[in-house]
Amino acid sequence: MTPTAAIDVTAGFAGEALGPVPIDEAANRIRVYCTSRYSGWAVYDLAGISARAAGLFTEVSAWSLLFANALNGRVEITQLAEFNRALRREFADRIGSVPADQDLHSMTEEEVETVIRACQFKFNGAWAPRITKLGALYRPAAIPVLDGYVGMAFGYQRDDLSITVQRFGLNRQQRIAAIVRALATYLHDHHETMAQLRALVSPTVPELAAAPGPQQPPLIPDLRLLDIVIWTAMDDRIATRAGKSPKWLGRPVGAHIPSEAIAPEPIYPAGINPR
Repeated sequence: MTPTAAIDVTAGFAGEALGPVPIDEAANRIRVYCTSRYSGWAVYDLAGISARAAGLFTEVSAWSLLFANALNGRVEITQLAEFNRALRREFADRIGSVPADQDLHSMTEEEVETVIRACQFKFNGAWAPRITKLGALYRPAAIPVLDGYVGMAFGYQRDDLSITVQRFGLNRQQRIAAIVRALATYLHDHHETMAQLRALVSPTVPELAAAPGPQQPPLIPDLRLLDIVIWTAMDDRIATRAGKSPKWLGRPVGAHIPSEAIAPEPIYPAGINPR
């Protein structure tokens, strides 16, 4: 398909769905988001790259759920206490069933189902918004972040990915499945549009550049790039409807935040610091 002038991942959804986002506006929002010290860019995306490289996401620990807080997951001690070993085993099994290092849009229907099951995992106090913020750190190319704003972008109410109420004839699990499939389909059918978007933003944010070679994935997958577009566009819509200025569109672009700024610092024994 040829590149389009807008990103329209919510086409066909009922309610007050987000609708088309002009690609120049999407690019502007991404530039602002990825140069803001207080967005999730540095503490979630860049830190996640570093943590995966260090092997931090090869297991599910009692503290793993805390990583969702890097994207405003609001995890509290109550959820940590509930996340017992049996639940951690179930979550680990669901994550393990999702193909590693494979993009959502290149998966078979059976593989997409494993993503849906991972997104549908829940326990008391931890529903899709918190669970997917954690799951996306383990499988960033496959598991989307399904928080309340993303749900609203697809025409649902803010809590509809956490509660069992029927909406447009769908329950919570069906709503999650519908969104995941819509994201997979859009990214599969509009890869040239996503490439165009990358070309617009990578001069400002080099970490968003296309993959350097056919065997190397980009640092930030298309799925996460699309998620940033959806979330910031929805955040701007909410602000505008409240009579406030947009939070992302038209804001000044900040200084580049390199991945090195989030690199971990090793601890050396006294007197043996090599620097």
